[in-house]
Amino acid sequence: MFSLICLVAAPFEVRLSSDTLEQGEICYLFVETQEHGLLSLSYRGEPYPLIPLGDSFVAIIGTSYKTDPGRKPIRIKLSQGGSAKEVIDTAIQVVPTKFRKSVITLPASKKGTIDTTNERRKQEEYKTVVEVINAPSEEYYAILPEIFPCPKKISGTYGDERWTGGRKLWHHSGLDFAVPEGTPVLAPCPGRVVMARDTFIRQGSFVILDHGAGLKSLYYHMSARNVEDGDVVQTGDTLGFVGSTGLATGPHLHMSVYINGIAVDPLFWLEQKEPF
Repeated sequence: MFSLICLVAAPFEVRLSSDTLEQGEICYLFVETQEHGLLSLSYRGEPYPLIPLGDSFVAIIGTSYKTDPGRKPIRIKLSQGGSAKEVIDTAIQVVPTKFRKSVITLPASKKGTIDTTNERRKQEEYKTVVEVINAPSEEYYAILPEIFPCPKKISGTYGDERWTGGRKLWHHSGLDFAVPEGTPVLAPCPGRVVMARDTFIRQGSFVILDHGAGLKSLYYHMSARNVEDGDVVQTGDTLGFVGSTGLATGPHLHMSVYINGIAVDPLFWLEQKEPF
């Protein structure tokens, strides 16, 4: 449940859905103002988009398993004529999350995807995906999910320490759904397809949706895709079908959610009630 924290300073009001987040959680920020001018938001010194929504503006701020615990500053500024007219400074407090250790066993056919023989190809594929994840949103479609992308049968949680053969691979950046091959993968809310590709190393056949406001959702390991770059999808549209392509131990859907390039907990995003 959201607990709105309200800060008032003429000529505008700022509300936070929460001022304390565990690593991986999300905060929604709302600004109401009757003044004309340029409204801007920065989080930890980085600019974040504010989206007009009715008589207000809304932004979504995320933390990740990499975010160090502590106070993270937020600044909202109203400018007129090139100079700041009013500034509100606030912050969120990030507290530690205890992530679990997860040991995975890769099939023999997949073990080559984590050794050094494919390192160059791996880096090239990774770089391309990261560029799309970090790119600014061009349009706004939705900020809140309406449905899960598939049945809620979770086998891997966000932030898991992934180990195999006695060595740590990485922290799990998303959520795994243990559903049968061929299960439709549905769009949780409207968005635009900004990347639909087939990769060899990690993602397999995958789709990235840009929902606007710096919010993107990613869907990996599909057996087939049903959309292409530039397609605009609505809630419930089929993006593709569950498979085991890329670095996968078996058929499942891997879903990730990024906010301004930060990997957040998809389950936190999917399960939140409307915060307005």
